[in-house]
Amino acid sequence: MVRVAVLGCGVLGSKIVGDLAYHGHEVRAFDSNPEALDKLLLRLAEDTKILRKDGLLNQPNFVGNVLCMSRLEEAVRSADFVFEAIVEDLSSKSELLTQVSHLCPTTTIIGSSSMHLNIDSIFERAAGKERCIGVRFLFPVFTVSEVEIQLAVETSMDTLTRTREFLERMGKTAFLRAGNLPLVLSEAQREYRWVTRVHIFQQTARRRPPLLVPDLTHHENLERVLNSELMDGLSREKDCVVCMDEERNCVLHPCHHLCLCATCGKMLLKRQDACPICRKKISSIFRIFYA
Repeated sequence: MVRVAVLGCGVLGSKIVGDLAYHGHEVRAFDSNPEALDKLLLRLAEDTKILRKDGLLNQPNFVGNVLCMSRLEEAVRSADFVFEAIVEDLSSKSELLTQVSHLCPTTTIIGSSSMHLNIDSIFERAAGKERCIGVRFLFPVFTVSEVEIQLAVETSMDTLTRTREFLERMGKTAFLRAGNLPLVLSEAQREYRWVTRVHIFQQTARRRPPLLVPDLTHHENLERVLNSELMDGLSREKDCVVCMDEERNCVLHPCHHLCLCATCGKMLLKRQDACPICRKKISSIFRIFYA
């Protein structure tokens, strides 16, 4: 599981959020427009419905968690990757990613999605330009394996390698843009990719044999690994989703989600913010105490 921040929850951004969650990543979605964050959960619900209908999703919801963050610093804090997908405006992208570069960890890879803007101009004022890279997911994302990559002048090979490996683990194929023209899929090409993915998924499910592999595992090692993964997961689930420093001890009303510490709960209540999980407005909070 990788922690990813997606900036911009429009038509493309919401698909990126969904695809990342589909592959089990923790996604922190940010948009400066609160209405876009409110619509995000509705868009994701519609996408899960379509994916289930076509047999591409077997469980009720995506494996990964999606958190809606109304503050940029809360979205990118401790992110492994940041993918920007806001409007195609140089000033807006440059200003946003300059802020991001100073808010996120120095190890975070920062990706910008653009069709026609110069990638070096976008990152001109960013801190740590070696970790900045152009990453453009192709709509509708879920069934399109190609991801277009653009290298800035100072993009490091380590950044390219980490980005490529991350995408490959999701079944994506990273390719470098040839020339100045971006790859744009026609409606027919999008439909073909969707139908092909559905067909492959169904064929794979039919052909998958029962698991008859002999148990060659050293049980002590297996137990140690499973316990480690379980404890790591439990530790993440106990952390406040905003500050990620304190344990969760604050129940939000009326949604009753337990995802914040008392300090962050009071902060969100004071600024009249919404629940990061369901986007319902917070009317009051309840502190809980553990024995």
